[in-house]
Amino acid sequence: MPTVLALLHILGCVLLAAVFFAPAGVPTLVHLLKGILREYSLVMLVPALLTALVAVWCAHVDVWKWLRWATPTSALLVGVLAAWPAVSAWRMARANDLPLDLRAYLRPLVGARPLPSQTVRFAEAAGRELHADIFLPPGAPSTPRPAVLYFHGGGWRGGERAYARAWADFFTAKGYVLIALDYRLFPPATGMTAPGDVKCGIRWVKDHAETYGIDPSRLVLFGESAGGHLAMLAGYSAGDSRLPSSCGSTGDTSVAAIISFYAPGDLVAHAAINADTLEGFTGAPLDGHRELYELLSPIHHIGPRAPPTLLLHGGADSVVPPEASQAMAARLAQYAVPHALFTLPYAEHGFDIWDGGFGRQLARGRVGYFLQKYVPVE
Repeated sequence: MPTVLALLHILGCVLLAAVFFAPAGVPTLVHLLKGILREYSLVMLVPALLTALVAVWCAHVDVWKWLRWATPTSALLVGVLAAWPAVSAWRMARANDLPLDLRAYLRPLVGARPLPSQTVRFAEAAGRELHADIFLPPGAPSTPRPAVLYFHGGGWRGGERAYARAWADFFTAKGYVLIALDYRLFPPATGMTAPGDVKCGIRWVKDHAETYGIDPSRLVLFGESAGGHLAMLAGYSAGDSRLPSSCGSTGDTSVAAIISFYAPGDLVAHAAINADTLEGFTGAPLDGHRELYELLSPIHHIGPRAPPTLLLHGGADSVVPPEASQAMAARLAQYAVPHALFTLPYAEHGFDIWDGGFGRQLARGRVGYFLQKYVPVE
């Protein structure tokens, strides 16, 4: 019995470590579990403690000799994996004067999320209706307030604007209007239309700003993953006739700031690891169509008048490597554009989707500081 128990615990520890270090290309479920383990790593202290107790037991009973060192080694490995993300998060919080709440950390992965104040159709493009979910702060505004325009992730082929509900309470509590906007997904290819849908949404918000008490000069684009790519592309290419609005509007689509989470900024570079998806999005392979990929790459639209930008990325991102945001930060610095790059060394792609995770808490802190600096609520 002691031998079997020790073997089971070692196997469990090995499986936890395998998921924790799972590489790119693993099944979606494994990727999901990897993200949870890294955001809620302290949970692994439980199996680490149990395995340590089994190791103490094995030291006093008749088991295979190698189990007497393999079991404590397994417990130590899982204990280190449990501590690393948490210690990393606390060090980052301390260095950046960001709050972390252990009580929030112990809440359910996904808690209750608010419904939008209203949902409206803002455009119809090629027979597809595009809608916006609008989340309003409590109370009537005394002066026009800034708005955050949210664009969901999903690899340009999936996802939905409802993802914004995870951020609704955060923004509205600070006095921002949050508007989650649709954009068309592929198939068919939407590389030349999705950015136009984003610009169409920006123009619609500006045209209806008075209705919702919004200051049209203080709009912030916020996107995650593919949505971050589109937010940056639309924000940096305002006025570029090669990427027009998809709803025929020729009005101003400039914005005050951009927030991008773990997004690819250079599609030429990203094609090296995600060629099939980008071919579906653009409608063409990179070979022979490099100019198209560059046109759809935010990094090639950055100039000295680009809006202030906040970039957040996980250092262990196996979907979009952190080098993507590092390259964007370097290009922004080249043109002296105000920006900040915040990298969470332990974090995976989508680190902010779990309600109480340290990644979400750190991200909210950085977003709050950024907004207060560049687009504050007056």
